[in-house]
Amino acid sequence: MIKLICPECRRENEPERIYCHDCGARLDRTALAKEAPKGEDVKETRRRLMNLLDPQRAKMRLMFFKVSKLILGALGMAAIIQMILPPDIPPRAKTGEFPPQINLDLENAAMGHGVAPMQYTEAQVNAYLGSALKSKQAALSKLLQFERAIVSFDENVCRITAQRSLFGFSVFTTTSAKVTLQNGTLTASNNGGSIGRLPIHPLLMKFGDLLFGDLWTALDRERKSVAKMNAIEFHPQAVVLTPKP
Repeated sequence: MIKLICPECRRENEPERIYCHDCGARLDRTALAKEAPKGEDVKETRRRLMNLLDPQRAKMRLMFFKVSKLILGALGMAAIIQMILPPDIPPRAKTGEFPPQINLDLENAAMGHGVAPMQYTEAQVNAYLGSALKSKQAALSKLLQFERAIVSFDENVCRITAQRSLFGFSVFTTTSAKVTLQNGTLTASNNGGSIGRLPIHPLLMKFGDLLFGDLWTALDRERKSVAKMNAIEFHPQAVVLTPKP
């Protein structure tokens, strides 16, 4: 560190002083201007400034941000469109058709009136849900008008799609799970879902399952009846329920 020597009293002063600490004489600060800077190298400073002031680099950065915004906007719009588009679901059941009494079949099987496995197709289960949920509107959400619930079966997988309406527009949410029945307990392991046609990762769908809370409450009686069975199996477009022996 350079010390400033007072020309009058020869006292050594700190480099930040302008006047001598003892006698008050003005100090000669020219020695400080000759001191080489200890910061960034001159060549490195020049190179960095050239990069900052390079118009070509500025144009490239501007183009990068514009393209990034365009891509993000396109992805967001595509996601919204996928959420609005309805998934592939069967048409509504024809009015006037008498739906299968699956709840009565389950109750009779639980009482020991039948030991043969019971098999139902997707169409039969959907017809039952369409009839049963009409009388359970009070248990369903008032925020979104509930329209119907649609099931689809695959090997060891059950998918349930809830169709609701918001200001006249249909909103479809789907949850998919592997369902097992053991010792009277139904266990569902979520393996994904979707909003419209936009797929949702299973980790996110665990939180999205809250969207189906009102539907699970409305179907609690059916869930308890199924839990009284000995086994449940899902196959493509069919479900098999085996009563306890």
